Amino acid sequence: MKEIIFPNLNLKFTINSIAISLGNIQIYWYAIFIVSAFAIAIIFCKRDDGKYNIKYENILEIFLFVIPISIIFARLYYVIFRLDYYIQNPIEIMAIQNGGLAIYGGIIGAVITIAIYCKIKKIDMLDVLDYIVPFLALGQSIRKMGKFF
Repeated sequence: MKEIIFPNLNLKFTINSIAISLGNIQIYWYAIFIVSAFAIAIIFCKRDDGKYNIKYENILEIFLFVIPISIIFARLYYVIFRLDYYIQNPIEIMAIQNGGLAIYGGIIGAVITIAIYCKIKKIDMLDVLDYIVPFLALGQSIRKMGKFF
């Protein structure tokens, strides 16, 4: 349980960070917000189908590659900047359920993935970035709301 306090408004909320428990599996609110951010971004991308001469199918393909690669890069970035700890506890590198993803690493992984995808498909990378960056900002704001939990 976590407390969210707004002292100037004289408000205090007690919130459980776990949204759903199914036996030993726990799903956190933060994870629900992140998945929601991806889903909303994909829905809004559908609305912009054809913008910058980019098909929605290409955007879906990009998301299929970007999502897992971004998670891996986000974890790597986090681990690299806490290398002293992870050298002593290498088994913890894979324990993302304990926290430890860095958005900067995720963005680096996404940009590299998009660059490779665009080169292979012969699509202008700047057009792809123009297409999806507004949804990155939207996703970031939704993710930040999840930090309350």
